[in-house]
Amino acid sequence: MDRMLLSALVLWFVAISLLGLGKVTGTTEAAPEEGRPAAYFPHDWHMESVDDCKSCHHRYEDGVNVLEEDELDGGDAMRCRTCHTDGDAIDGQEAFHRQCIQCHRALEKKGAASGPRTCGTCHPKVVSGDHDALVIQ
Repeated sequence: MDRMLLSALVLWFVAISLLGLGKVTGTTEAAPEEGRPAAYFPHDWHMESVDDCKSCHHRYEDGVNVLEEDELDGGDAMRCRTCHTDGDAIDGQEAFHRQCIQCHRALEKKGAASGPRTCGTCHPKVVSGDHDALVIQ
């Protein structure tokens, strides 16, 4: 059953690509030191599939995530780069890579649909729709 679902999803994406229904618009700006655009992150898709906001958002004290979900108000305090700065042991890029790629790999191991794990698929040159809301900065 899982293979059938995965095959159906792959065929659906191929069909959309061939028909031009998933035509991408807008561009992201390249990160100057890396030469890649910012990561594309469809937050709404993740909210539908992840049970707990605290699976991604966190504030650790003594190894425990003490973040309260009511703190997630959409402001800058909830953005990864607010805490994960270039001077930290885990900077923003490392935090993103650990969080995103590890989650996608774990889902794949379970046989569930998972997201991308390669540079170009997370950092596309163009994104669809309202790309400002979907780009990790």
